[in-house]
Formats: sequence, C-alpha cells, structure tokens
Amino acid sequence: MEILSSGMQNVYTPMPMGVHFVFCLIATLLYLVQFYRKGAWHYLLLMIAVDLTFITQLWTSHFAISALAIAEAALLIAAAILCFRYNKALKAAHQKQIEEKEKEAIKAKLMQKIQQEEDKELVDNAFKDDEE
Repeated sequence: MEILSSGMQNVYTPMPMGVHFVFCLIATLLYLVQFYRKGAWHYLLLMIAVDLTFITQLWTSHFAISALAIAEAALLIAAAILCFRYNKALKAAHQKQIEEKEKEAIKAKLMQKIQQEEDKELVDNAFKDDEE
C-alpha cells in the first residue's frame, strides 16, 4: 500500500506542483485569448475556476477543499449561464444581420425594377410620334 501512495502528494492533487502550475498557466493564457477575441465573460469565470484548483497544492484541509468545491460549483454554474446568454445574444445578432441583408436585397430589387420601368418609359417616349 505504501508503494502506491508514495508517488502522489495527496488525494486531491494527483499532479506534481510544477505540472499543475504549467497547466494553470496555459489554461489562463488560452482563456484570456478567448476573452480578448470574443469578449465573452464566461471565459474569465472558467479561467478563475481552473486557477483555483491550484489551492489544492497548498491547502488540503477539509475546510479548504469544501470551500473550493463550493466556489468551483458557483463559478461553473455562473459560466454556464453567461455562456447561454452570450450564445443567445450572438444568435439574435446573427439573425438581425440576416434580416437586414434580406431587406437590403428586397430594396435593391425594388430599385432595379423602378429603374427598369423608368428606362422603358424613357425608351417608349423616345419612339412616340408627336401626334399632338
């Protein structure tokens, strides 16, 4: 039994501190890039949730682990809610763009039809005999 547990630091942190630190650093950079690119706040909450796991490297008391579990649950729920709202707003903006393009296409078609009628009228008037 002693052989199996000698490689692990504790039950809550199966990764060595250096590896865990690099993991948190990479996750932080990736989530910051995503936040910068997309402007979605749920990326920051996910970044904080990942970084908070580093607490297990320093404190393994029952209180610290319980507080971390509560904080992680709250952050992940908040991130899910913000992600849902972000995607809903993104979809609405995309739909609005589609509707605007459709309106522009209809307007352009109408203007083209009016122009054709004006051109036809001009041509018709050019070939009319002066019967007056």
